[in-house]
Parts: sequence; structure tokens; C-alpha cells
Amino acid sequence: MRIKQFLSTRNIISTRNYSLKVLGIETSCDDTAVAIVSSDRKILAAERYTEREIQRKQGGINPSVCAQQHRQHLPRLIEKCLSDAGTSPKELDAVAVTVTPGLVIALKEGISAAIRFARAHKLPLIPVHHMRAHALSILLVNESIRFPFSTLLLSGGHALIAVAESGEIFKLYGESISGSPGECIDKVARHLGFLGSEFDGIHSGSAVEILASRSSESGHLRYPISLPHVKKANMNFDQIKGSYLNLLDRTRKNGEDVDIPDFCASLQNTVTRHIATKLHCFYDSLSAENRLPGQLVIGGGVAANRYIFNAISKLSAAHSVSTIKTPLSLCTDNAEMVAYTGILMYQNQSKSILWTPEEIPDTIYAHARTPIGLNASSEILDRPRRQLVNSTIHGNEAIRFRNFDNFRNKH
Repeated sequence: MRIKQFLSTRNIISTRNYSLKVLGIETSCDDTAVAIVSSDRKILAAERYTEREIQRKQGGINPSVCAQQHRQHLPRLIEKCLSDAGTSPKELDAVAVTVTPGLVIALKEGISAAIRFARAHKLPLIPVHHMRAHALSILLVNESIRFPFSTLLLSGGHALIAVAESGEIFKLYGESISGSPGECIDKVARHLGFLGSEFDGIHSGSAVEILASRSSESGHLRYPISLPHVKKANMNFDQIKGSYLNLLDRTRKNGEDVDIPDFCASLQNTVTRHIATKLHCFYDSLSAENRLPGQLVIGGGVAANRYIFNAISKLSAAHSVSTIKTPLSLCTDNAEMVAYTGILMYQNQSKSILWTPEEIPDTIYAHARTPIGLNASSEILDRPRRQLVNSTIHGNEAIRFRNFDNFRNKH
């Protein structure tokens, strides 16, 4: 008989001579994802399904269609993972499921499936925070990461700067008050229009990066806009999006041709400068009190952009911080990160875990927005001690700073 059968509930921390196995379920948006992961960092099975063609025909994500997709495919994906992992439900230690943040109607389908499975097989149920799972997914593939570490999450739905002090304790230092970098780049690219047949089937964000690499030497400066004025380490990508859409419309209305590679380079550079400026403010604030972690983990789909990652890496190095990129396979919504976050919560005997069938309710409330952790923006300086020279984030030029007094005297 396995050791876990002798466990009582959350009040007992056991020592075990076998690896935990947790089933993870992720349905926060349009990806239906299931995975089985072990505590020795092995992905035993992973499945994901998304109906991209329907999204393209409808011009975007339809929440009710996503919910229907999850409801239809979750049972099949769960069975497929159990088969691929060579595991039966009785050999699992728990079920972990995303409960927040995300599309409520989509989250509910994953929660319902997890509740049914956990009750049927008398397994603990672990509610998981989607953004924490993104931040912690690096621990599944990189053993060098140590708490506390900083995390920068950039995607089509989120942008935030936080410190992970443990698997469940996060401090939020900055976030986008409106929009996200991925959505900003995508919407402007769509409005830009014809990018060429070579980009058929390629995500617009990737197309922008490729086209930007073909720009003229100073193309990243050709279509400038003012950076948003946002307090402390917070960001605003809707303002950047709006400014570029207006700039594009004005240029076309005046009968001027738009240089697409230079326009893409300018857009990419502006988004990068905005992120870098806010990350610098975060770094400068925490280093002022010697509280800055030495590692930054960057995740989310936008992290795949090499221009953005290079700028962030340079800036981090200038602050004596090493930058670690989360593998692209774990940057998109996936169940592996949910399962492994569940393992960390299980090992730490999290108070959030519903250990017995009697504790598991008929439903768990899904929330569209829930902070990753305690809002610590009050710890951020109103302005950094040194001004980041924004032009130095471009290319291979070394990052430079100047103090504000000198900056004022020159301007």
C-alpha cells in the first residue's frame, strides 16, 4: 500500500520515498490543456487543444466557444494523459486546476472537471493561480532558480513585475493599468495591413519582429511617439497602441507611404523602451535598500521576442541581475505549469488545498482578475535615482545611466 494512503490531512507533513504525481488542468482562456507531472520534474504526459481556425473566422477569442471546447475535449485529454503516462487515477496524489485569473466561463469548465475527477477518485484538489503558475514554471526545467527571484511576465493578456518569495507568496511591484504588450503589437500589426504572403499562418507578433529586423539603420526612430506617463513601475500599453493607430491613420490620410519594416521597428522599440524604463525603476528602487534579487525570470509569449529579451538582459546585467528566459513551450498557457505549481503547494502543505472529498465544494468561484500577490507599489520610488538613457536599449550598445540633475541641465 502506498505511503499516501496513510496520510491524514493538511496538519501532517509526511516524508515519502516516491515522487508525487499531480494531474494539472488549465482552461483560463482558449487552450484546453491537461498534464501529469511528477515532483522529480518529469513531464509524464501533456496534451493541449485549441480551435485556432474558429478563432480566425470569428476574428478573435469567443468565450462561449472556448467553454464549449473545454467541455467537449477535457474528458478525452484527461484519459489520453493517463494512458500516455501509464498511470491510473489511484496512482495520482492530487488534481491541480487553474481557478483565476482568466475568462470566467472558460475557467468554470476546468474547475468542474477537476472537482468531478477529484471526488470520483478521492484525491486532494489544489486551486492554482494562473500567473503564479507562469512565474513558477521555470522551476520545472531549471534547478538553479532560488527564492526570492524577480519575475517579468509579458504576454497577450498580461504585463507585470513581481518578486516570488515562495511558491505562494508574491509581491507585485508593477503591472499594466491598461492593455498588454502582446495585444498592443498584434492590434497595430493588424491595422498596418499587408505584411506579405510569407507571413501567412505566422503570428502577427512574430511577423513584426521579422520585419523590424529588416528596417533601416535608424528605422526604430522613424515613427516616434511619446512614452505613456504612468506612475512608478506601472505600464500602459493601450496608450502606445492608440498612439500608433492614430499615427498610422494620419500618415495614410496625408497620402504618405508607410515604410512597414521601419514602422515595425519603431513599434517594437517603443514597447521595449516602455518595459525597460519601468523595469529600471523597479531595479533602482529595490537596490536602494539592498533588497533586489539576483535573478530575473522572464516569461510569457512576448518573451520570445529576441529584441525585447536582449534589451531586458542588457538592462538586468547593468543592475547585476542575471536574466533567465522561460522555455517557449511553458510560456503559452499549459497544464504542466499548473501541475507543478500544485506539487509545490502540496509539498508546502498549502492552506488552499482541499484535502478530502468532504472538503471539496460543488463549485469553486472563478475570478476574471486576481492580483498575483500583495501590492508593493508603495516600495517603488516615484522616480529612479538615475535616468536610463533609453537609446542604449537598442542593439549592442552598453546600457548607460545619468543622474536627474544632469538630465535637467541638458534639457
